[in-house]
Amino acid sequence: MRRNLLRGLTFFFCLGIVSKGFSQVNTNASVLQQGAKLQADKERLTFSKLLTLSKEKKWPMLKHGKNGQVMQLVGIDHLGFPLYLSTQNNIISAATIGTSSLWPGGSTGLSLSGSSANMKGKIAVWDGDAVLETHQELTGRINQKDFPARSIADMNHSTHVAGTMIASGVNPIAKGMSFGAQQLIAYDFNNDMSEMMTEAPNLLLSNHSYAYNAGWVYNDDNKRWEFWGAPDATEDYKFGYYDDNTQLWDSIAYNAPYYLIVKAGGNSRIENGPAVGATYWRMDKNGVFFNAGNRPAGISSNNGYDIISTTGVAKNILTIGAVNPITSGYGKPADVVMTTFSAWGPTDDGRIKPDVCADGLNVTSSFASSNTAYGTLSGTSMASPAATGSLFLLQELYSKSHSGAFLRAATLKAIVIHTADEAGPSTGPDYQFGWGLIDMIKAAAVITSNNTDQQIYEKVLQNGKSDTIKVVASGKGKLMATIVWTDPKASVDHTNALNNRAKKLVNDLDLRIKTGSTAFLPWILDVANPANAATKGDNITDNVERVEVDNSTPGDSSLVIITHKGTLERGSQAYSLIISGVGGNAACASGAINSGGTRIEHVTMGSLNYSNTTSCTTYTDNRSSILNLEPNQSVPFSITVGSCDATSASSMIKIFIDYNQDGDFDDAGEMVAQSGVLNKGGIFTGTIQTPLTITSGTGFLMRIIAQETTNIGDIKPCGTYANGETQDYTVNVVSSSTDVGVLQIVVPSSGYCINPAQYITIRIKNFGSVAAKNIPVTVVVKNGATTLATLTGTYPDTIPGNSYEDFTLQTPVAITAAGTYTITASTAFSADQNTTNDATTTSVIINGKANDVAGRVVICGTDNVSLIADSSSGAGNIYNWYTSATSTTPIATGSYVTTNVVTSDKKYYLAKNDTKLSIGPADKSALGVGSYMNEGGQFIGFSSSVPLTLQTAKLFVGHSGKVTFIVADTSNTNAANGSYSYVTLSTATIDVYATQASDNSDNGAVFNIGLSIPAGNHVIIFTLSDGATLYRNNGVSSKPYPFTIPGVFSINGNSAGLSADYQNFYYYLYDMKLRLANCESNRIAIDATTASPVAPTITLTGNLFTSTSSTGGKLQWLLNNAPIAGATGPTYIVRQAGAYKLADTTTTGCIMYSNEIYYGSSADIDPVVIWPNPNNGNFNLSLATTQTGDVKVVIFNYIGQKVFEQTYSNAGTNSIQVNGGLLASGVYVVRIEQGGKLYAKKMIVHSWK
Repeated sequence: MRRNLLRGLTFFFCLGIVSKGFSQVNTNASVLQQGAKLQADKERLTFSKLLTLSKEKKWPMLKHGKNGQVMQLVGIDHLGFPLYLSTQNNIISAATIGTSSLWPGGSTGLSLSGSSANMKGKIAVWDGDAVLETHQELTGRINQKDFPARSIADMNHSTHVAGTMIASGVNPIAKGMSFGAQQLIAYDFNNDMSEMMTEAPNLLLSNHSYAYNAGWVYNDDNKRWEFWGAPDATEDYKFGYYDDNTQLWDSIAYNAPYYLIVKAGGNSRIENGPAVGATYWRMDKNGVFFNAGNRPAGISSNNGYDIISTTGVAKNILTIGAVNPITSGYGKPADVVMTTFSAWGPTDDGRIKPDVCADGLNVTSSFASSNTAYGTLSGTSMASPAATGSLFLLQELYSKSHSGAFLRAATLKAIVIHTADEAGPSTGPDYQFGWGLIDMIKAAAVITSNNTDQQIYEKVLQNGKSDTIKVVASGKGKLMATIVWTDPKASVDHTNALNNRAKKLVNDLDLRIKTGSTAFLPWILDVANPANAATKGDNITDNVERVEVDNSTPGDSSLVIITHKGTLERGSQAYSLIISGVGGNAACASGAINSGGTRIEHVTMGSLNYSNTTSCTTYTDNRSSILNLEPNQSVPFSITVGSCDATSASSMIKIFIDYNQDGDFDDAGEMVAQSGVLNKGGIFTGTIQTPLTITSGTGFLMRIIAQETTNIGDIKPCGTYANGETQDYTVNVVSSSTDVGVLQIVVPSSGYCINPAQYITIRIKNFGSVAAKNIPVTVVVKNGATTLATLTGTYPDTIPGNSYEDFTLQTPVAITAAGTYTITASTAFSADQNTTNDATTTSVIINGKANDVAGRVVICGTDNVSLIADSSSGAGNIYNWYTSATSTTPIATGSYVTTNVVTSDKKYYLAKNDTKLSIGPADKSALGVGSYMNEGGQFIGFSSSVPLTLQTAKLFVGHSGKVTFIVADTSNTNAANGSYSYVTLSTATIDVYATQASDNSDNGAVFNIGLSIPAGNHVIIFTLSDGATLYRNNGVSSKPYPFTIPGVFSINGNSAGLSADYQNFYYYLYDMKLRLANCESNRIAIDATTASPVAPTITLTGNLFTSTSSTGGKLQWLLNNAPIAGATGPTYIVRQAGAYKLADTTTTGCIMYSNEIYYGSSADIDPVVIWPNPNNGNFNLSLATTQTGDVKVVIFNYIGQKVFEQTYSNAGTNSIQVNGGLLASGVYVVRIEQGGKLYAKKMIVHSWK
């Protein structure tokens, strides 16, 4: 019975719309509402059934995957196996696709934010959990219509997605795409089908960053890889499969023609399962997961094509892929770099998926851990809401100019696909990037220029009919047309579910552009060869077609023709059509009356080289000959006149270019050259100076008239004349050869804190087509009318054409007060053809001091002082404690710490985030000798108590290239060969230029890195490419590790520790500058209070310890000074011999220790405890010995090699923190020497993370 529920619903939809073709253009609310009710009944019945099956088959209702992924049991597929929905794991996002240019102050001047009153409540999100409605970015703007909250961790994903869509921008870097939207409708993804049907009549857009589990899924709750394919299958049928849920989404879209569903394409390309031979789990024929043993080689790793599952392949939605950020916006196809995770199409029947792409890597947005929390996530889940929020602005734009009306969903989709920027290795669409990168600037231009050079049509094609639209090419871009239609739902084949190539297209429309006798065809792809480049042909697969005419001639007429194959289901088909490069005017006629006399024999101009010395004519159509011109270019030319007969009459020449494309050549500036009187064989030479204002990609007509006359005024661009010849050519505007300017100020940006040594980083772009080198730059920083600094420098490396590089000025600026600063950066490159883009000016709001932080100090007894800061202002802060208002070194760092320093006046001082965040050697000479390396894979290990950013570092570069910094957790380390595996947490890639004239004189350079550093123990891996070499120290004798900022950050070792002594090496990063997300506060004085708490007493009866503590505080039992995990009650049952005591943190904040009792005989007591054990090479060593004096710690690996040695002074019965460096995973022996006594302990090291 369960297999027929969804089929019955699908049949209902068929009945509801079989005779209602109007649903393609009008919302069929009654069908949707009836469908919502039926679907809700089905969902309730399914839920009840799932509760039973969950217990019977051990299917958890809720479980978790990697990186906080939420997975919810929601249904059963046609084979009877479980269906789990799972979440798919912003200024840069906005810049990547151009959304920020539509905002107030943006380059388009449109000032869109989504705030229009008629847009309220027309955008929605379905996600894994509730959205944190009280977050400062979202307050008062979330309408959460269900209440599914399970945990803060589960809400992070949904809150992040919502923020990407509409965050107000309290934190400027987390500003949402539609930051002014008044209301976001929100649901969790349970019962999404019925809820979507209910909301569809009122929605324009909704985001869905989740998918059905398919292929390999990591079950984090059970720490195992699971294969979700059918029993005995080696590939999951759900990839590319058009299932019942997909069909339902298409039906919803068909009945709500103004509602566009936007879906994340998924991240399956990095969800590849365990290594071959490793343990994995899969389902048996009853749908129960079992340990299937070692993974065989034949199971697909879903790491290539055809890995978008079920609803992501629906015809009538917009599926989004994820690419790396492009902070300065699109320039060329190579700028668009595919992420490692974004899933690729095709669908099983060969349709193009994903449709388009957006930024999905390291996106910062709101988090649910507090009302002021932010987090960085990567995934198509991040790309999809960026697209959804951005498209909402296009609807607002259209509505403003169309009396509150909105675009159909198919029209909106057509605009996005029509204007997408080229991406991928070949021209045209592909199954990786779809149609390319969303370009909001071009998409908005379609709307603002509608009925001029770009046209929007929303029409209905009747069965057996065709539509024809006559257009005239304008030269404003290529002639191009895109058609999208909301196709009726397709049938579902449950029998042949795996890679079934049967087409799901129901109504097959055809788009053609016909110019003269030539018909131009749409792009097509080959499902059997998914990596092949797109070709042109008859598309029988997609409900999207795009036709392009690459070399259309301005003024030429063409026909855009829409037809269909077969019989249209339901009698007609609504479609949306976008046409661009049109609205032109046919050029006026020109020519001689007689074909005898003067003719044009040779034309040489730029790329043109025309010759005719035999035939005679009054007009020559040379429009197929293309002259490429650049803005602000001087173009020499030579024109030779001859004669068609024996006469040698005098003639004169004029050259016209129809710059305003109106076809008459008589406007100001369109007559670009004129000759003197020429005789037979005469040569007219000169130069044409093109205007600076012409833009790349446009086309014009150039007309040359040679007329027999001695009066230049006789030559008119239009009409007839007695003798001579007229020739027309096509001019194509290309990018300037030499054009360099400043694209943007990269650092600082609004939201930065005051900084006495703020480096300025700018982005220099070579807009031209020829490489540029040694580019002089000037940066002026002002506060109001006061100039704080004027910085100069020269970018020394080569910037290829149409590329950019970041350049950090080497002198920092003191920005010591809050306020708005104006930063102007400019280039002064010789022979620059376009000086209008040399400079850019940005206003940056610098934040001042944070609010003072409250705290209290309690002196407990005589010399035990508890320092307690109010940490309610949020995570990511550092609390420093001082003994005076002017002391530079804190006595302690943390929100709850202790010290034995008692000040004479019992005053203490507290400040937040005032730590000087510099770490590492100042330069390469600080540690002695070294050399330049071009090998990748080295890493440094670090510990950070808070999230922060590695903003800058000094690098010593031998050869230019690229350096990628990867924050990661390592595993599977191998001491024998130095290999390891890792999981990426964040990345940053920079281009580096050579800094050395010679090794001795290399002073290095400061580079902006901008690497996000999460809290915890991790590594930074270095990869070098494109020939880059960096300096590193070797043969270091001073044992410099660890480098520390106390209580904040430490560099603990490096990858040399896997096979050698890490203390001998230091890698690459010198004079590192770290940056916190939050600003520092003033230092405040706190008067200490005193308390005299009574230390607890413990007693031992048999093997039971009992405490007398009555403070009501927090208790923690310790064994040999090491905390016992989970031992936090008033009693404790002894499990091993040793020295026991109790720590009591009282309600006043004091930490009091009980008496110590030894359990067992002295021979049984272990005088040395290592904790934690296992560890990552950093551990605590607790000593309970009768010896005194220094303690020497030596660590040996499993083959007896000494990998660590250090002596600790004046250690007795204490706990020592040992930083063993980055040890490879394995078993070690720790030898402790003190007072002539030797102790040895076994220690297990796991991966560094």
